[in-house]
Amino acid sequence: MTQVRTHLIKNQWVLYNIEMKIAITGSEGLIGSSVIENIDLNRFDLTRIDLTDVDASDYDKLADASRGVEALIHFAWKDLVANVRADREDPVNLEMVRNVYSVAAQNGIKRVIMGSSNQAHGYGIVDSDGTIRPTTLPDRPTNIYGHEKLEMEALGREYATKYGLEVVCLRIGNVNASDAPRPTADGKPQRWLSKRDLGQLVVKSLDADKIPGNFEIVYGVSQGSVFSWENSFGYTPEDSAT
Repeated sequence: MTQVRTHLIKNQWVLYNIEMKIAITGSEGLIGSSVIENIDLNRFDLTRIDLTDVDASDYDKLADASRGVEALIHFAWKDLVANVRADREDPVNLEMVRNVYSVAAQNGIKRVIMGSSNQAHGYGIVDSDGTIRPTTLPDRPTNIYGHEKLEMEALGREYATKYGLEVVCLRIGNVNASDAPRPTADGKPQRWLSKRDLGQLVVKSLDADKIPGNFEIVYGVSQGSVFSWENSFGYTPEDSAT
């Protein structure tokens, strides 16, 4: 839905066409803020959803905050590092996931983009050519955090089937504050995702006319990785870890 926004720049009013209303949970976190810094905000009417104003685990507040948007992007996650290191689930994370899908269905939001993780798939499980794809089986996660992300994806597939949501699960690689590849260790593959590539990955998933079958899993990595970034909407990484 195209709308017009005006900005006063150097005493002149400039018109911008707003192409889509979107909301991002976890907008103040590393992933959310990196996306916001690397998308054209003149194209998107952005609602930022984060603590302390709105807790995504509060259904009613999330529903109110996302009312009227055309795409809901979910990056909020509680204690990500502690979640991985403790190797135990935090019920609030899956509560937020359920809320996002349910609110999207309730509010008639067409597209939902979920921040999944490459840790949803064991690094040693590869195809015959050494590549890891969304179709590579079995989907055995590397840890409990990855298991939670698999649950996120499974629920997304259910909502895509039952409620017609268009769900894109981005298995995001290593986005870091320094925005640079990190050395690999302990048999772990290179999985760097630059902030620029993250931004364009999200924009491409928003711009897609249609998500085939209403559901898609895409690895969010820059070039130089064993993970395949194959997708239906034209994302090709511009940066490389090598």
